[in-house]
Amino acid sequence: MLSCNNKGCGKTDTHVLDAVSNDVYCVACDNIIAGISQFTKAQLKNLKQVKRPPKVAYSVRCDKCKVESLPKLQNDELVCAGCSSILKNISRPFEIIIRGIIKKGEEEL
Repeated sequence: MLSCNNKGCGKTDTHVLDAVSNDVYCVACDNIIAGISQFTKAQLKNLKQVKRPPKVAYSVRCDKCKVESLPKLQNDELVCAGCSSILKNISRPFEIIIRGIIKKGEEEL
């Protein structure tokens, strides 16, 4: 059982491992918990208690670079925001919705 060692928290709620930085975060206060052993970090990873990045609305996963993000409009075609390759894995109704979202975002800028 882990307890948060941050000032003012002290909760023993679920804790998650950030797989990128290999730090353990308290779910209640969202701060890093210091002094966690590698064994405990490995257990959190095996139990799939891993911090996941937030998802962006209307994001599409690119087949080429595997980045999941909101596409860009380039020459009236939807392209990946990461590698600028043309996205072909989008259905026509979803493409119309995404085009509307992108154009609405450009008007607000």
